[in-house]
Amino acid sequence: MIETIKEECTSYDARAIRENLKFVGWVFVWTLAFVISDKAQLYGWWTADWAVMTSIAVTAALGLWMILCYRRLLRGMDDLQRKIQLDALSLALGISIVGTVLYSLLVTWGYILDEEVTDIMMLMSASYSVSVIYGSLKYR
Repeated sequence: MIETIKEECTSYDARAIRENLKFVGWVFVWTLAFVISDKAQLYGWWTADWAVMTSIAVTAALGLWMILCYRRLLRGMDDLQRKIQLDALSLALGISIVGTVLYSLLVTWGYILDEEVTDIMMLMSASYSVSVIYGSLKYR
């Protein structure tokens, strides 16, 4: 099975797969840094100001690197893949803005007592992922 896939794989496909895996890897690294920094504050792992600031700086640097990897990924895509990504990003942005406003109202009115930024991040991630899958299926 894998041999058949390797035989049918063009150099464009191989590069696209490699760039996608590289981007996904950096997303996981950034997410791990974010979770570690968040849990360190929650459980009091670091109390020194320099450790906290280093954690925040590392998370920010990894986030910027992840953005650059995504930009590189987009540059290597063909026009249809870029259209799918742009459609997914625009839908995810709209859903995130509306979702953030609604979430803020729910917090303001006391329906959500323990607000977390990660709730909004999950909304963004889920809407983007569903949009990419939908676009890929639509233009199949």
